Amino acid sequence: MPTLSPFTSLHQLRQAVAGSAALPDLSGVHYAYSHAAYEAASDQRASLQEWLPRELSPLLGAGPWLGTEPLRVIGVGVGDGSVDAPLAAALATDGRQVEYTGIEPHAASAAGFEARLGALDADSLTVTTVAGAFDDYEAPAPVDLVHFVHSLYYMTDLATTLDHALAMLRPGGLLVSATAPREPLCVLTELLSPCIGHRLWCAEDVTTELAARRLEVRSETMLAELDLGGMRTAPHGADEPVLDFLVGARTATMTAEVREQLMMYLAEVALPGNPEVVPHPIDIAIARVS
Repeated sequence: MPTLSPFTSLHQLRQAVAGSAALPDLSGVHYAYSHAAYEAASDQRASLQEWLPRELSPLLGAGPWLGTEPLRVIGVGVGDGSVDAPLAAALATDGRQVEYTGIEPHAASAAGFEARLGALDADSLTVTTVAGAFDDYEAPAPVDLVHFVHSLYYMTDLATTLDHALAMLRPGGLLVSATAPREPLCVLTELLSPCIGHRLWCAEDVTTELAARRLEVRSETMLAELDLGGMRTAPHGADEPVLDFLVGARTATMTAEVREQLMMYLAEVALPGNPEVVPHPIDIAIARVS
């Protein structure tokens, strides 16, 4: 069902897309390249690297089992581990035993995760890397934290994935979701990416599912910015990795009409007085099981 939006240009973009051919999807190599460019254009990752250890470490610092069992963490869709490494380092302090499992479907990214966390100076940290799908994974023991940082969008069935994660948690354990709202940016992926194959699960969907389970949930929105640089004035057909990752497709073959409407939408949602920068928020939900 189309997303309702106050932005007139989004309606016009939908009309333009409906009359054009689907864009090519991102290949493995170009996906990694465009992802790196996208992250470099945003200040969100740096904020997450600070937020996760600062906010989660105190929440995981007490429990009747600590001292007798290791702290167990599962990260889902961990990429190259750049977000997980600061959290793992913060948790494995003062000799606390931590078993940190990273699940990542892309083999090259999974190898990066293993190398990055393996290089941490933390003798009490045990790292396990799973190059595969989360829905196929079974935890060998109850865990204290399962986190999804920008990974729930791609799950086939959001409800099933959340239930699978909740079943892994010990009493008092935490499920953390860091997921962008549908607007202003995820709506573009939903509209233009050829490779989702199902509804793109966004923060609003996660909130609905967690509420339906009557969990104790703490939520907050982290504000961030995405600098589009000179993308809006680049010539049509240029290789634009930030735009490619933003919409989840190769945009060089985009029709002139679709590109024009896309640029109009990005201009409409841009920050006041700064047409090259758009909001890049992320909604974080922390659910504790009883």
